[in-house]
Amino acid sequence: MNRIRPVVVSALALVAVASLSACGDMADGAQGPQHGQPGHKMLQVATVNGVGAVVTDADGKTLYRFDKDVSSPPTSNCDGDCTKSWLPMLAGVATPMLKGIQDTQVGTATRKDGSKQITLNGWPLYEYAGDKAAGDMNGQGANGTWFAVAPDGSKITAGGKAGGAGS
Repeated sequence: MNRIRPVVVSALALVAVASLSACGDMADGAQGPQHGQPGHKMLQVATVNGVGAVVTDADGKTLYRFDKDVSSPPTSNCDGDCTKSWLPMLAGVATPMLKGIQDTQVGTATRKDGSKQITLNGWPLYEYAGDKAAGDMNGQGANGTWFAVAPDGSKITAGGKAGGAGS
């Protein structure tokens, strides 16, 4: 009987250490599904020449915010035809993984259709359908209302272009 007790205590200690290790990973934003798995969402910071630090998704595609949205309370005003060009970044089944972004800045907004859209500092996030590769910023400055997002949720005005990438 005395030999079983040390084995049980050792096994419990091993489980506790493994659990604490997993918690350390979660604090770094690594909870939920792994990259590429269903439900995985990521917000990360990339550097774009001439612009600086820009928030992107897991594939390096630029994320945008819309000046006609509201940050408090977080509200999206891009619905219907708007979402054909501006794809809402919908929340996955797990908390988004974050690289270079404070977790306290990330939240969600409930869209009119009931889906949850990821927000950064209250601003709903979108991808632009015209961006085909990592680092593209074809939607930057579109209609004077669409702007790439900085890591603190503010809009980036550098690299803007006039005109019509759609609304």
